[in-house]
Amino acid sequence: MKYDVIVIGASPAGLMAAWKSAEGGAKVLLLEKRKSFNSNPSPADTSFEGFFKMIGLEPKEEYIIHKVKGMNIISPFGATITIDTPGFSIDRRRFDAYYAEMARDAGAEIKMNSEVLSFNEGEVVVKEGGGKKRYNGEIFVCASGINSELIKATRLKTMKYPEDLAYAIQAEMEGVKVDENYFHYFLGREVAPGWKATISPKGDGRASVGVFVRGEMPKKYFDGFLQRGMFDGAKILSMSDGADQIITIPNEIVGDGLMVAGGAAGQAGIPYGMAAGMLCGDVAVEAVREGDNSKKFLSRYDEQWKKRFLNHYGLGRFCLKTMGKMSDGELDETMRALEGVDVSQHLSKHMVMSTLSMGLLLLRKNPKLIRFAKYLL
Repeated sequence: MKYDVIVIGASPAGLMAAWKSAEGGAKVLLLEKRKSFNSNPSPADTSFEGFFKMIGLEPKEEYIIHKVKGMNIISPFGATITIDTPGFSIDRRRFDAYYAEMARDAGAEIKMNSEVLSFNEGEVVVKEGGGKKRYNGEIFVCASGINSELIKATRLKTMKYPEDLAYAIQAEMEGVKVDENYFHYFLGREVAPGWKATISPKGDGRASVGVFVRGEMPKKYFDGFLQRGMFDGAKILSMSDGADQIITIPNEIVGDGLMVAGGAAGQAGIPYGMAAGMLCGDVAVEAVREGDNSKKFLSRYDEQWKKRFLNHYGLGRFCLKTMGKMSDGELDETMRALEGVDVSQHLSKHMVMSTLSMGLLLLRKNPKLIRFAKYLL
């Protein structure tokens, strides 16, 4: 059977690509290797309302399990910056099932327990039902995750800086003693070099606890993080590992008959992956109507995504690289200049203006911080 669009992977990006393609009238097949959405859910399970509004979606009560007022960012030596920006923890099983049903309602066919072994020249080979099947398609959207062997086979360098992947260990825990009104992000070389350690409350003492590290393996930092007092008497319910593409920067994400979205494309964050999937779906529908699945035509997806979101990732890379050059003492001093300040008032919708505003505020609070300007060069 031949399809207009074949989506590989029921990630947030894949689900949105299937939904948008089907909604636009394309004949769509979504292939997912998991047996069901109840098996092996992704550890990515938090976001913020502002991100969803940015991409034109509203988060749904069907999958939200806990809401927070914002985030606490904790410096290496305990200074805390509070940013009020509503967020939530989600049940990934319900989340995936919700958007899968939305794709089905739009007309997409979804096959679970279907692992794609290879694809080229308009055909995928799938391990399915104890044997192998082949499906033909005009356009493929690969949203199968960061470790996909399929991406390697395309020879696309989907991330500009793959060496800057952050590797993570995350645990579902109960009995965690933190303020459940906020997500908690801990910074510093001693706790998590290159990125962060996180506590994401889910209500009633339950939380996702993770350590994200660049340049090293996270195990020793995760073990060290769990020695803190808020984990006394806490119990680990399950463990998972993964990677965060936060500063790898999307690079080559389009080929002839192919678009790459989500983690495989270096598009970190659930809402950004969803936005990429929606753009893929829209462009796929246009390509089907025009009868043109060339790289040149499909590059409309690449162009639109970079126009809307690349500056977000560029600024994130700049900030994290700058932070990574600081010692824990320097980072702590910088953050203490903002302790007790309502940072939320200084954040605008424009990321560059927000960064400039924060920089000026820091210098006003502590002019001696000008000596850290060397890290911006």
